[in-house]
Amino acid sequence: MLEMALAAVIVTVALVAIGGRPVATDKAVTLGFTPLEEANDLPCPWCSGSTREADAHCSSCGQPFG
Repeated sequence: MLEMALAAVIVTVALVAIGGRPVATDKAVTLGFTPLEEANDLPCPWCSGSTREADAHCSSCGQPFG
């Protein structure tokens, strides 16, 4: 049992040493929610374009809904 724990520690140290530090990116991560009126509901069944509940037709392919 002690051998398995020691092996796990050695493997973890080796992975950390090989992996190095995570690379920082220039892009800032923005976390937030899209307001409900701007959120897309379901994709268009014909072209998979984004649609809204109030749309009478798809803005991508023009197919009418309903």
